[in-house]
Amino acid sequence: MFVISPINDKEEQRALCARMGAEYHPGDMAYRVTIEGKEAGIVSFFIKGKTGNLRSIDFLPESRDFEVMFIAGRTCMEFMDRVGANEGYYLSPDPENERLTKALGYRRLPDGRWFLDTTGFFVDHCGSAAKNEERK
Repeated sequence: MFVISPINDKEEQRALCARMGAEYHPGDMAYRVTIEGKEAGIVSFFIKGKTGNLRSIDFLPESRDFEVMFIAGRTCMEFMDRVGANEGYYLSPDPENERLTKALGYRRLPDGRWFLDTTGFFVDHCGSAAKNEERK
């Protein structure tokens, strides 16, 4: 079983980033991911106006489970969408795991950035996916 929960303490977030090998950014929000009660990963993100920026999804090598990473990423994305940050970028996707980036719904822009408009994404996924495809 896995659990995804918000980190409310910045020192705790800093320490978890260090253990996961993730960059710590004091202004970021983050989710902790545990699998079978053991720390497994961290998802870092920030919101600027109506833009939700997924910074990174970092897991310990022995805890990298595609489905858990996918659900952790989507949990973060859904939170940003819920608070009105509907357009967003995935700033530091793992270049070795482009499959995860695409599965989350992000698409590469001509300038190389990964973008997703989540308007309606968590209500009508198929319609939203088609809308994002049209914007290419």
